[in-house]
Amino acid sequence: MDLLGNLIIALGRLARFGIDVLQLLIIIQAILSWVGASLPLNTFTRLLYAITETIYRPIRAVIPTCFGAIDFTPWVALAGLYLIDSVVVSAIIRMGYQLAR
Repeated sequence: MDLLGNLIIALGRLARFGIDVLQLLIIIQAILSWVGASLPLNTFTRLLYAITETIYRPIRAVIPTCFGAIDFTPWVALAGLYLIDSVVVSAIIRMGYQLAR
């Protein structure tokens, strides 16, 4: 059980790292959207927008866009990722520690 527990812990930590990277990309994209008119569209910016739009698309289908120029989609995405991290990933890591005993 020790090996299985360590594997589950490693997968949980990998998921946590992926969520942290996504949160960082969302924050960078939000900042770039404020100053985006002066920035050229290079490969990084295109990749960044492709990744974040994949996350934003289902949220924008649910949240109305009647708030004018304010886009709450990054905030909802960050809150959702935080919720997934604190509930699901933490439970997976705890389960791994229980199995590793």
